[in-house]
Amino acid sequence: AEEWSQRTQLRTMELQGVAEAIKILTSEDARDTFQKSVTTLVQVSSRSSVSTELLSRSAKLAGLARKYHNIGLAQIAVQLKSGGHFDKVIAAIDKMMEVLRVEEQDDIAHRDRCQNAEGKNANDMEDLGHAINKAEKNIKRSEDRAGQLKIDIDGLKDAIKKTETEMAELLDLRNTDVADFRQAVKDDTAAIALLEQAMVALTRFYNKNKVELGLLGKRQEPPQYTVDKDKAPETVWDNADYQGRKSETTGIVAIVEMIKEDLQKEIKEAKADDATSQAQYEKERGALQETLDADLALKLAKEKELNEVETTIADTEEHRDAKSADLAAENKLKSSITGDCAWVKTNFESRRQKRKAEMDGLVEAKSYLAGVEAGEEV
Repeated sequence: AEEWSQRTQLRTMELQGVAEAIKILTSEDARDTFQKSVTTLVQVSSRSSVSTELLSRSAKLAGLARKYHNIGLAQIAVQLKSGGHFDKVIAAIDKMMEVLRVEEQDDIAHRDRCQNAEGKNANDMEDLGHAINKAEKNIKRSEDRAGQLKIDIDGLKDAIKKTETEMAELLDLRNTDVADFRQAVKDDTAAIALLEQAMVALTRFYNKNKVELGLLGKRQEPPQYTVDKDKAPETVWDNADYQGRKSETTGIVAIVEMIKEDLQKEIKEAKADDATSQAQYEKERGALQETLDADLALKLAKEKELNEVETTIADTEEHRDAKSADLAAENKLKSSITGDCAWVKTNFESRRQKRKAEMDGLVEAKSYLAGVEAGEEV
């Protein structure tokens, strides 16, 4: 950019010098001076090697220099006036034309390079902007998903805690029921043992004396009174041997036996109830365990997804930051390209037109010097 700026500045100064030189060489005073010089040269031709023809052609070239604003032609006119050989003058024109052609190609190459660079820079910036915008949207979407996953995970934690509490409470209740059941069975068993001991004590006398003790026994008739109610009836024994109070004992034994049977039935029913309660407990605990397992598995899956989403966010942010850095570099490059290529938009065509005018002037001068002017033989 700095080199082209210097070239443009020097070229501008060159054109200003051309304009000034042409103005000097083609002014009224200059024409008078050149005319006097020709007259003088004719008068003192013996002292000068410059011919009238050279002066005429030099003046012609000066006119072309003024027409095309070409300092090179002005210089050639001076060279020709000073007695320069036509071949050298034409060679100088050819060299100037070659310089203009090289300059034309350099300008075109610079223009094409600028257009390509500007086009690529614009496309790259557009692509980077699109990539950054896409990354921002992906980050926003991932952050929303991460937020929802965190809410879901917190909800699952609460549900898991609640299920575990219910399982603990269910277990405590079951343990309490089992403890009560076992205590009831223990108490009933102890009561049965006591009843059995009592029955042994009650029946020991009858067993020892080999007295049959029926469960129903024989009911003893109440005493019969005589006519004299004030005189007690006489006691009559069925058997001379003492048989004991079998009827009372039989009744007590029967009651004890009933109580024992009731206790045994109560134990049996308690065991059945405990088995039913155990089955119900296992069913409820199984359902709670299934719920707990499902929530734990879902929580694990969501935590894994959350970790992946957060990794994606970090990767996408890194990608976005890299693209942002690239975009900043492209913006810097754009400024550099603008500085290097601004002259193309403002000066390329004007330089081309001026260069064309210079080339036309050189071509016409060369043709003139070769003896052809405007398509006519000289």
